[in-house]
Amino acid sequence: MSMVRTENLKKSFGDNEVLKGISIEVNKGEVLCVIGPSGSGKSTFLRCLNNLETIDSGLIYIDDELIVHREDGKNLKDMSPKKVSTLCIKLGMVFQRFNLFPHKTAVENLMLAPMSIKKVKKEEAYSKSMEILKKVGLVDKAGSYPSKLSGGQQQRVAIARALAMEPEIMLFDEPTSSLDPELVGEVLEVMKDLAQEMMTMIVVTHEMGFAKDVASRVVFMDGGYIAEEGHPQEIFANPKNDRTREFLNRILI
Repeated sequence: MSMVRTENLKKSFGDNEVLKGISIEVNKGEVLCVIGPSGSGKSTFLRCLNNLETIDSGLIYIDDELIVHREDGKNLKDMSPKKVSTLCIKLGMVFQRFNLFPHKTAVENLMLAPMSIKKVKKEEAYSKSMEILKKVGLVDKAGSYPSKLSGGQQQRVAIARALAMEPEIMLFDEPTSSLDPELVGEVLEVMKDLAQEMMTMIVVTHEMGFAKDVASRVVFMDGGYIAEEGHPQEIFANPKNDRTREFLNRILI
């Protein structure tokens, strides 16, 4: 079952064409890891999926339903913003920076969106948020403010906050890039647990070990294109594209 599908996705910022025709499909329960050099369009691709950026051309399907169709900057799909927002709720996103509300505790950060967007009652939101904090190993930090948490703990709260909206698809935009090396592992463990639970995930990452061990499929992006995609074993052991081989040799060394 297709959960995310794009066709010929294009996006420019001024004269800078960042995405040059991205076509990809991600099925239910699949973990897609997107790798590539900085500036290759990886983060922009995620932001387009989550409606944080408006594409110039292309089609985006979420849960097999067309939500965006644009050509040459014009809408060809007449869907109300409310309907688009409803479908985008199916996507949870975790950013490079934690983006937690500093004036709210960990559990309050989780409760906010379900209460304000889904109109969940406070008691139910609290109960479910505590369950999710337990899931990410932070139930003992429920009453702590972000300033009292380590970077790894803050990112785990950010993951928990996304999970609180009960998404069907999780998007991760280099979730460990802002962490000290010794804190990376605790975040990756939470992500591995989600993968084992068959959560559909699209992960932009520089963590090659995670991509090799956890991904169902790896995509290498370069210069706004998908240069190569395949099973992790194929990509890491025998890349066919010269640019992929060059990138991996430099990263792995």
